[in-house]
Amino acid sequence: MPLFPTSYNEVLQRLQKIDPLAYRATRNFIDGKVTYLSPYISRGVISTKQVLASVLKRGYTPEKIEKFIQELAWRDYWQQIWIAKGNAIDLDLKQAQHPVTNTDLSSAIINGKTGIEAIDTAITDFYRTGYLHNHVRMYVASLACNIAKSHWKFPAHWMYYHLLDADWASNALSWQWVAGANSNKKYVANQENVNKYCHTDQRGTALTNK
Repeated sequence: MPLFPTSYNEVLQRLQKIDPLAYRATRNFIDGKVTYLSPYISRGVISTKQVLASVLKRGYTPEKIEKFIQELAWRDYWQQIWIAKGNAIDLDLKQAQHPVTNTDLSSAIINGKTGIEAIDTAITDFYRTGYLHNHVRMYVASLACNIAKSHWKFPAHWMYYHLLDADWASNALSWQWVAGANSNKKYVANQENVNKYCHTDQRGTALTNK
């Protein structure tokens, strides 16, 4: 089966197979039990309300699946920010990103040649599948904004262009969160975290703690 089947019946089957407890325990790992439903949600094939209703109908109580509900809520929250702020989400929302030395995207990221094995493999797969694990999206954004010091907007456009689940509210506001333009502090990825969640054992990369 392809990663993202186009048959509506197959989408509904995937909806019925969600395991919110396994999701909570493993979602941060690159091979974790994520739902792979994001393209269908972003394109309106199914809704976050429908996803939640399906899980609750199978007997899971809200207090047992809090993390799963939170992630659905984040998606809706970003949409509400977009509705409220409009085109303001195309600009640094809370404060200016700092420091910024360029408005481009490193060719090392574009070509999957960062030297960070997990990220380079994920970028190669990204061009083929149109999908990036959420943690890898954060790693790439941190690499682009907080190490290469690129302003978040052009790199966010690059990712948005290639994502099958492209959602400008989630994408733009998440990039701003990483870059510190939509949060009180930046998200700084490190190699230890990449190794843990991507099952690698690498040292001496651009993300290695000093």
